[in-house]
Amino acid sequence: MRTVSAASGGLLQMRTRRGNDIPSSRFPELRDLTDAYGDIVLDGELVVFTGDLPDFGAVITRMRAASRRASALAEAHPATVLVFDLLRLDGVDLRARPYVERREILEGLALPEGWVVPPRFADGPATVAASMEHGIEGVVAKRLNSSYVSGRSRNWIKRRHEGVIDAIVIGWVRRSSGGISLLLAESAPGGLAYTGRCTAPAGLLAVLVPLAAASPAAAVPSPAGAVQWVRPQLQVEVTASSRGPDGRLRQPRFVRARLDQLE
Repeated sequence: MRTVSAASGGLLQMRTRRGNDIPSSRFPELRDLTDAYGDIVLDGELVVFTGDLPDFGAVITRMRAASRRASALAEAHPATVLVFDLLRLDGVDLRARPYVERREILEGLALPEGWVVPPRFADGPATVAASMEHGIEGVVAKRLNSSYVSGRSRNWIKRRHEGVIDAIVIGWVRRSSGGISLLLAESAPGGLAYTGRCTAPAGLLAVLVPLAAASPAAAVPSPAGAVQWVRPQLQVEVTASSRGPDGRLRQPRFVRARLDQLE
């Protein structure tokens, strides 16, 4: 989850891209930033790894868990902030400086455990190929001479791999083997069109349950199982091997939920 994190006066404040608060009490393992730096603002991604890859379900679990479980979860499923930009340091606003300068200062910081500056690469095609090989959804590139601007900007681009599809969740079914199955739809002339199902982490229920609806937002032929319909507000990214003649996705695989669209 994208987060702008500020340490000041011994307090850690974390906010989403849209400015909503992420309770730092849920992530006690990240508080050491306040001991290391008295005044700093960082831009990055809040992730929880399972193996070598970010685990979306684990992030949701950490976000929604009761505060009394925070310490135990921090030990079992520690969070990491992958920091890619530096906005302020020791009272100095760095946003107007070129990214290459901000990045050099960032790489020279001694950040505490849990705050990691990932490597950067100048070879775009090789970076894209490596991310595909390791199962990462894509890469982000920034102009080296660009200043920091909040929101969308031509100074940075996101390159997602081919096959990543934006879909809308219109319902879900609990799976006996664990997890849930999402019923998906896509925009079509006249409204939403059903495009199939994909398996997703059960942690996503924390977002889906409050979106409960009495009827489906798109026509679903012969829905199997006890489908729980939801309002079409949660967007997810999925990959698929291909499409059938009816437009249905073949072998759709869950990539991530766009929680930033809800915030």
